[in-house]
Amino acid sequence: MLLQKGGILMSELEKLYTVEEISIFTSLTTRTIRNYLRDGILKGKKIGGQWRFTKQDIEKFMSRGEVVDNMGKEQKQTVIDFIDGVNTDIKGDIQICTIIDLYASSEIAKQKNDQFCALVGAVKDETCLTYKYNYDSSEKKARYIIFASPDFIAKAMEILK
Repeated sequence: MLLQKGGILMSELEKLYTVEEISIFTSLTTRTIRNYLRDGILKGKKIGGQWRFTKQDIEKFMSRGEVVDNMGKEQKQTVIDFIDGVNTDIKGDIQICTIIDLYASSEIAKQKNDQFCALVGAVKDETCLTYKYNYDSSEKKARYIIFASPDFIAKAMEILK
């Protein structure tokens, strides 16, 4: 069912994200996410004793300079750990690290990020999945880093076609 709000049709139930999902999207630990909550840098709502976040909450959070800096540091360290063979999260026989640079407007980069996030949210049985995103407006470049199984990577590549 659709509702009209301010002249815009919107779904009755907006997708709400968990601390764990934000952790996957940002590459920050759940502890770091909770620290941002405590410090008021990340806003959300407690529902049933658990924090939940709208897409707008996450976008506002991820637009902050200190958050972007921390995400960049975590992304680099995660890739270095993968190259060095330091990854205790690996389950299964094969894990792929894919780094995608997309030179595009922020609107197109955000659209692709939304599609990747929907894919991440739709996959419940992925045993080892990490997704990271950032956009450099000076270079007009989006960087997506995905650690996952070959099947998941194939699905992710379909988004870029």
